[in-house]
Amino acid sequence: MSTWYYASAERQQLGPVSTDELKQYFHSDRIGMETLVWRDGMLHWRPLQELAEQLGLLPAIAASEVASALPVVAPPVLSRTAIEPAAAADSGFEPIAQGPATIEGAAPSWAPASTPAPAAPAAPAQTPAPTPTPRAGHEGRAVFSLGTEPSPAPAPVYARAAVDPGTVAAAGNPYAAGYSDLHNPAPVARASEFVVNAGFWKRVAASVIDSIILAVAGGLCAELFGALISDLFSGGELAEIIMTAICAILINATYHAWFHSTLLYATPGKMAVGIKVLRSNGEPISFLRALGRFFATALSAIPLGLGYVMAAFTARKQALHDLISDTVVVDKWAYTNEPERQRTELGTVTVIVLALYGVAILLIFLAFFMLGLSGMMGRV
Repeated sequence: MSTWYYASAERQQLGPVSTDELKQYFHSDRIGMETLVWRDGMLHWRPLQELAEQLGLLPAIAASEVASALPVVAPPVLSRTAIEPAAAADSGFEPIAQGPATIEGAAPSWAPASTPAPAAPAAPAQTPAPTPTPRAGHEGRAVFSLGTEPSPAPAPVYARAAVDPGTVAAAGNPYAAGYSDLHNPAPVARASEFVVNAGFWKRVAASVIDSIILAVAGGLCAELFGALISDLFSGGELAEIIMTAICAILINATYHAWFHSTLLYATPGKMAVGIKVLRSNGEPISFLRALGRFFATALSAIPLGLGYVMAAFTARKQALHDLISDTVVVDKWAYTNEPERQRTELGTVTVIVLALYGVAILLIFLAFFMLGLSGMMGRV
């Protein structure tokens, strides 16, 4: 049995579910024809409408919606010429003429007893009226005429999928399943806006990796350039500290702005955990916007880093600096030609980084605790 994934109204990947569960979700209106679904073996996410016939969903729709779309037609008046006079009297009808059974298409030969039958127009004298001949196989039996064929019913319009009514009725079969060509040459994720936003813990792991890189490489470069600039301007020790701090800020700003505005749209830390930074509409961000986003992180850090914590509770997992700069952090496969490769799980790299980070914090806490305990023992 196939394993399916589907997109929620908040554009989050949900699943896995079996085929029967997917059909049950559809019949309970939990998902609709426009819902994106995917299973192993499919190249792209596709609307459920395109797979409805394969999953056997359209017959269930047609049974209920075709019946509601058909016009109410009054039952036809049946005509019969060969009937017993007694039966005609009991039923309130009287025979207009006696003769052999009529064939289909003949004029009605019965009328209510209270209504006089209209006079038939006289045939031309030179042309005798032809005698109706019973059809083969109907000799000795009455044939009921249903009159003219009713006009074809309008094709049903399916409410679940925006299908053009002209495409619903196939040639020769008015009850054929509707079909709408939803092919779009644009990437599926961009057309459907199905995006997996990066969670809080993935962003934490990426920040840890970037902090280590900047602490090692960026710290050495900042100290080198700070000391060099201070010596050029004959500054003292305080000037060297200030220049080192300024160089560190510039290196950090350039690091984040350049990586976020390049074709990778992510710093090395974000690349490692499989996420990237884009505009809220899926477009790449410019260098100036990325630079502004970096300086907006100062507002997220005040007070107590609550702006960063907002990423765990906002609808699109945006921190305060993301809201200010109109950016989102998403899976690396979002807004590409392969959106089905997006994943909501943390991933191996994220789990390892978070585990090591937790162990490091625990060791630092134990070290301070032991230092405090040894200090207390020394005073005693």
